[in-house]
Amino acid sequence: MMNIVIVGAGIAGLASALATTKWLPEMPHVTIVEIRPRPSTIGGAVGLTPNALRCLHHLGALPQIRARRLGVDIDKIELFTIYTGARLGEITFTGDNGAGVGDPAFKGLRIPRADLVQSLTETVQALENVKLEYGCKPVHIVETDNEVTVRLDDGQTLSADLVLGCDGIHSFVRTSLVDKERKPLYTGIAAVFGFADLEEGAKVPWKDTGLCQSQRGSLMTTYYEPTRKKQFVAAITETADVASREGWLARGTEQKRIEEDVKSRFGGGAIEFLDPLISATDHWTLYPVYNLAPRGNWCSKRSMLLGDAAHAMPPQGESTAYALEDAILFARAMESKFDGGLDEVFRTYQNIRRVNIDRAYDEAAFGWGTQKDCGWLTFLLRSWMTRAYLWWTASARQTRYREDVATMVLD
Repeated sequence: MMNIVIVGAGIAGLASALATTKWLPEMPHVTIVEIRPRPSTIGGAVGLTPNALRCLHHLGALPQIRARRLGVDIDKIELFTIYTGARLGEITFTGDNGAGVGDPAFKGLRIPRADLVQSLTETVQALENVKLEYGCKPVHIVETDNEVTVRLDDGQTLSADLVLGCDGIHSFVRTSLVDKERKPLYTGIAAVFGFADLEEGAKVPWKDTGLCQSQRGSLMTTYYEPTRKKQFVAAITETADVASREGWLARGTEQKRIEEDVKSRFGGGAIEFLDPLISATDHWTLYPVYNLAPRGNWCSKRSMLLGDAAHAMPPQGESTAYALEDAILFARAMESKFDGGLDEVFRTYQNIRRVNIDRAYDEAAFGWGTQKDCGWLTFLLRSWMTRAYLWWTASARQTRYREDVATMVLD
C-alpha cells in the first residue's frame, strides 16, 4: 500500500485525498496534516464554474452540497459600468438549452468557501483509508530516493512514498523543498468583502451576479444562498501596503473606513442599488492578493505541488476549478503511469497541466492589470475592450466549461 502525506486540508488537499483514493490502482493510505485547529472558515463566497462542479461530481462531494442546499445556482455574470449603468456584456453558464454546460450538464454555483471546504471534509472523513489531522504544523521535510519524511512541531514524524504540497501560496513544501526561491508577490491589489441582507423590496439590477466597473476597481455583488435574500459584496481595488494583514477582519472604526472607501469608489453612480447595499454590508474582511512568479518548479523526487502552492495566480473566476482539476489529473497520471515510477507520473502530469496553467496565468495577469486606478480615457478604453473581449472569448469559455478532466485522454 502506498503511503501519501498531503500537507494542507484546503480545497486542493481534500480533493487530492478523494482523487487518489478513487483513481490509484491500489487504495493508498493517506494522511492529511493541517496547521489550523479545525476546518477553515476563512473566505467569502467562491464561484464554481460548470467544469468545477463536474470535478466535485466525480469526487463524490457534490451530493453533500446538493443535499444541504448550499449555495445558489448562477446562470450568468453580468458586467456594468457604474457611471452610466450601461451593460458591458455577460458570462453565461446555461448552455444552448438553458440546462447547463457539458455532460453531465451544470450551471455555475456561488457558495461560501467554508461550506465548500466542509462538504469536501465530510466526504473525506467517510473514507477509511484517510487520516485527517488538524493543528499539525510541518517544521522539517527531508527527501531521499526511497522516501520523504515530514516532521511536525509536536515531534511526530511521518514517512511517505509521496508528499503532495497542497498548502497554498505560502506553501511550506514549496519553500522548504521544491522551489525555495519562489516567494509570494503582492500584486498591489486587495479585495475587501462582506455580506449584506437585502432590503425588503430591493430591485437587484442583475439576475444572479453583477460586476460593476469604475475607474478605481470593480465591485461584485451576488446571491450566494438559496433564499436569495442576502448578497455577497466584494470590492477589488488598488491598495498599497497591506501585505501583513492577510485575511484581516476589520473592526470598529476600521469597518466604517472601509465602507466609506468602497462608497467613494462605487457609490453615487447610475446604479442606485449599490449605495444602500454597501451601507448594509458588514463584517468587512481585507484580503491582499498575492501571486507566484509563473512557470516555476512543481516537483522534486517524491513531492508534488498542487493548487496555489504550485501556481497561485490572480483570481479570475476559476481558481477553485484549477485546484480541483489538479487533484484529478494528478491522480489519473498516477493511475496510468504508476508502473513507470514517480518520475514518469510527474512528467505525464506536468506535460498535461502546464500548458493550460501557463495560459490561464497570462490571461489572469492581463485581466488583473485592469483593476488598477486609471483616468477617464483609459476607463473608456477598458470598457470598450471589455465588450470586445467578452464577445471574442465567449466560444472559448463554453469549450472550457465543457471540459471533463476525469475522462479526457491523457497524452
